[in-house]
Amino acid sequence: MISTAALFIVSLSLFLTCLGEDIIGDPIGCFQDNAGASDLENEMPHASNTVEMCVQACRNHYYKSALIWDASQCFCSSENMHYADGICNKTCVGNSSQVCGGENSYSVYDTGQRTPGPPQNLTLLNVTEKSLHIQWSTPAVTNGPLSNYLIIAEPVSTYVSSTSLGLQTWQYPSSTNKTELLNLHPGTLYNVSVAAAHSDGIAGAYISDKFWTEIGEPSPPPTPEILQSSKGEMVVKLLPAMNDQGPISFYHVVVIFGEDDIIPLKPEFLKNYNESREKDLPFYIAAELTPDKLKPGNENRFTVGDGKVYGKYYNPPLPVDAHVHVSLGVVSSLNGVTKANYAKTSHEQDGIVILNVGNNMVVENVNSGLEVGLSAAVGVFGTLLVLSIVVFFILRKRVARQARRTAEHQELSLEGPIFEVESSGYIHNAYVPEEIEERVDHYKTLKEKVWNIPRNFLDIQNHILGIGRYGNVMRGTVQQRGFPVPVAVHVIPDGEMIPAEKHSMLQDLGVLIRSAGGDTPNIIQLVGICESPETLYVMVEHHPASLKDLLLESRSLNHTPSGEDSEIHKVCSLPERQLLETAAGIARAMDYLSRQKIIHKQIAARNVLMAHGVVPKLTAFGIAQFSRGNEIPDYTRWTAQEIFRSGRYVSKSDVWSFGCLLWEISALGGTPYSDVNTIEVGPRVMRGLRLPQLRLVSDDLYQLMLQCWQVDLDERPSFHECACVLENLLDDSVVHLNLSMYMGFHYEQYIPDMERQ
Repeated sequence: MISTAALFIVSLSLFLTCLGEDIIGDPIGCFQDNAGASDLENEMPHASNTVEMCVQACRNHYYKSALIWDASQCFCSSENMHYADGICNKTCVGNSSQVCGGENSYSVYDTGQRTPGPPQNLTLLNVTEKSLHIQWSTPAVTNGPLSNYLIIAEPVSTYVSSTSLGLQTWQYPSSTNKTELLNLHPGTLYNVSVAAAHSDGIAGAYISDKFWTEIGEPSPPPTPEILQSSKGEMVVKLLPAMNDQGPISFYHVVVIFGEDDIIPLKPEFLKNYNESREKDLPFYIAAELTPDKLKPGNENRFTVGDGKVYGKYYNPPLPVDAHVHVSLGVVSSLNGVTKANYAKTSHEQDGIVILNVGNNMVVENVNSGLEVGLSAAVGVFGTLLVLSIVVFFILRKRVARQARRTAEHQELSLEGPIFEVESSGYIHNAYVPEEIEERVDHYKTLKEKVWNIPRNFLDIQNHILGIGRYGNVMRGTVQQRGFPVPVAVHVIPDGEMIPAEKHSMLQDLGVLIRSAGGDTPNIIQLVGICESPETLYVMVEHHPASLKDLLLESRSLNHTPSGEDSEIHKVCSLPERQLLETAAGIARAMDYLSRQKIIHKQIAARNVLMAHGVVPKLTAFGIAQFSRGNEIPDYTRWTAQEIFRSGRYVSKSDVWSFGCLLWEISALGGTPYSDVNTIEVGPRVMRGLRLPQLRLVSDDLYQLMLQCWQVDLDERPSFHECACVLENLLDDSVVHLNLSMYMGFHYEQYIPDMERQ
């Protein structure tokens, strides 16, 4: 819903507008302009006949004053253009009782306009499922110095059926002309309005436009229920899906052959029957159904294999005695974006095995006792035969895989330290080999220390989180103690890797193995691995919200309206103590990693996941790092000054980055050095540029940041010392991060383009 501050601003604006009507058209005076009317701008043609016409024309364009020259021209202005007193002795052409200037003189009238005009050129720069990146320019008529901008996002069309979406408001300083509106709903049309305000907080006229957020991935529809099977056909019951992330454009009925239900269906790989045969794919789309074909409460029966065409897809007869799964996909398309999700298939689907009984009689309808008995006997012996064949092939695959793993085991045994320094002088990955370690067999360590997750415990969803160093990273869950645990699944085609790539991959995996076992809960955990003949799945603990997201979303709050001091309003919806506890938790995590000789290199709020929105989890090191979509982060603004000089990372380089993270937390997600171009950050940091002390940060907290930014590495604190200082600040009675509202407060700018390559 709209905030109290926004309601106050809108109401007061309307009040002043109504109040201003009493003074609209009041004369200000008559003034002489020796230069003549030629130096006046903003002429309103055909508006000089009466005072009302000129005043209304100027008011419609948000000017403070209307000027009528020589009873023949109407001009508008918000500036003090008055000179000496003039002689206004000419009456208006359309009303002889009104004065409309004189020769070399103009009559000036008050339009009653006090607030700024609307901002200009509201445009959409980028859009995601939950955000709109917008830009605007300063109003053509400001009527005085601007203080801030008020932005309102009002949902006007959405696919949410259960709950209504409310208005959202933001405030930004007048120096801002673009921002990212966060925490929006996918697949929703928003009316976005931007208005400028003076220091009194009263908003002027709005500029508005409507923008769609990108649709989200639909929720998976219910798994089709197989009702009966006959030769070449299968009757299934389809249930409609619910989707509040966008429209349901159509449904796909997908036929899948085989027993492997681990690999998720991807829309880009799904083809029609003929194309799937040409590409030797074990699945195809058998039908495309419009949403009206699946209605709640209806039987919604569909026959797979009836030989008909549905949409543009042929539904061919099913091969006899084939092991078939049927999945239902829901496809959502809007504004050139298409996303889909598919029902999870399983071996529990009733009637999944098709029995060839020699005719089209449905097995369920056989009434003869003898036929039932024979069918049961055939079924039992057939099942035993199938199980024998399956066991044979499973054992054969395991033997082959063990042979291959043994070869890799021999190939990947290292003959020296685990993490060597490369000839270029850069340290490989995330380790500093300060001590010579014993010869280690990576694969043996992997098998001994990592949970090898059974396939049926793993569910990989059809949702790509990003791109890792060795392949796609998918969203998934792992069953632990009977409960699904969210994980990021790194899909690594290790069967296609050359030995050098496997060596590097196992080293990155070793980073996470080595980071485990500490007493801190603030490090992302390696959950386990799952092996297939050609693919290694690495499961890492995952939480959708990062610290960066949390900080930016905390900016959407109510501010103290002008003249109300009865309550203390905060500029952040998060408690001060929670922010300091988060910083202390990250310091403890880095203290443990540094003791394990691990250098992070990418400490920033975006690389801290927030479990349940409260517990910080340091990530983005070792194999856990990945980029979301095509977005490649740029960590220049968090980089220590010695890296710009030598390019060599040490543990104290992470301390510098941690100081920048402390500032980022204090700035509620603001971009460090937002007034400096990225290419200039390195040279200016080497010349002594440091992030400023924010007004809400105490001297003690800022002193810790300054210590982290010392040029001399020995003068920088260790992470253990950083954690101790932050814990002492938490125990102190003094408020070291004061998030109370104060006069003239504005958020530090967050500029996404400056934080990515």
